[in-house]
Amino acid sequence: MAISCKKDGPAGPAGKDGNANVTVFNFGSRVVTTASNYVLSGISRGRIDSSMVLAYYNPVPEDESAWYPVPGLGSLGAYETRYFISQTSNDYTFSVRLVTPAGAAYTTPVTFRKMRIFIVPANNVVNVNGRMAGPDLKDYYAVKEFYNIPD
Repeated sequence: MAISCKKDGPAGPAGKDGNANVTVFNFGSRVVTTASNYVLSGISRGRIDSSMVLAYYNPVPEDESAWYPVPGLGSLGAYETRYFISQTSNDYTFSVRLVTPAGAAYTTPVTFRKMRIFIVPANNVVNVNGRMAGPDLKDYYAVKEFYNIPD
């Protein structure tokens, strides 16, 4: 049996260009010794609390196209980056800390050519108190119903 689809009717309106309301902060070159702070201006507490935050940096002596994630091991595995976010007056500060792979402060200066911090808002936020309720994963029909999967 052969089935074909035919395009009927006029085309709908063009969708809105965008990238899911992602905000990207670009920072230039910095020499980091133990720690560095990056101010995220104009970001509210609600936005921070309901978003995924991703950060990447380009360290010297790596190629300018190399991006390392924060947190993670740095160039040649010599150090590790860690971060925390805190509110400072009306803004938030993304604080990067450098530590040795063993966890001690890393005091050798590291140059970050550039830093990019992405604030990616969630489409859905689920507040969970205690253990999150979910379907019985051994029951196909319970899983199907829980995720609203059509037949």
